[in-house]
Amino acid sequence: MPFIPVQQRDHVSTYKSLRSLFEKNITVNSISEVLATCNIGDPAQQVKEQMASKDYDVIGVEENGMVIGYVLREDLREGSCKEYFSSFSPSDLVSDSTPLLQTLFIFKNTERLFVIEGNRITKVVTLADLQKPPIRMLLFGIISLVEMHLYQIIRDYFKEDSWKKHLGEKRIQQAEDLFLQRKARNEGIELSDCLQLCDKRDIVLNEQPLRELLGIDSKSKGKDFFKKLENLRNNLAHSQDLNTQNSWNEMITLIEQTETLLEKCENI
Repeated sequence: MPFIPVQQRDHVSTYKSLRSLFEKNITVNSISEVLATCNIGDPAQQVKEQMASKDYDVIGVEENGMVIGYVLREDLREGSCKEYFSSFSPSDLVSDSTPLLQTLFIFKNTERLFVIEGNRITKVVTLADLQKPPIRMLLFGIISLVEMHLYQIIRDYFKEDSWKKHLGEKRIQQAEDLFLQRKARNEGIELSDCLQLCDKRDIVLNEQPLRELLGIDSKSKGKDFFKKLENLRNNLAHSQDLNTQNSWNEMITLIEQTETLLEKCENI
């Protein structure tokens, strides 16, 4: 987590402020692609070959100049595209102003979304687009804010470094070593600034009143949640595939749970 001077920490952006930033400035358009189209009467096999050459899995289908549906490359055989196209359902469509976070949650129930600009369907978003930088920025920002909130909770709840009782000697020593390095650079910090996410996790989970305030049922469930969150953070930090070990649904569920945790943090 990036260092934040003591005098600024009390003014760290709240979760609502962060979410507002993404809602106002970063929408589904930041990860969408222009929707390629074919005509409803085009030969299906020819369209399939064109899609393969451009690595398209889906394209729009036009009739009389309007996009009325879509075809999937894997479905196309002989005949015309009319035989294979699917009409849009309401759940397939989102406005171009849809917030990025909301877009992410919608993908829990679909593999693609089509974007409406004005009264026309012009763009498409697929699961592959969830790997793009705007999504990564959003997720890393959410995880960083979890760390900031945990820091603030530990600072308020544990006086005079009494949190040490929940960590082993090795973890305390690592924090103290980092503290001395930073102090040597004249950084205005406290020892608790030098705790890692795993340290903050253990400190909070070992206090039943804090677990209850954060809506965490048990230590084991809390550790499982934070382990997944750390893995996601590491994948983000090292530009790894976001879906390396878990399904997209599991990752999205993790972010939903993180959103709930942050709302609990706001109320402590």
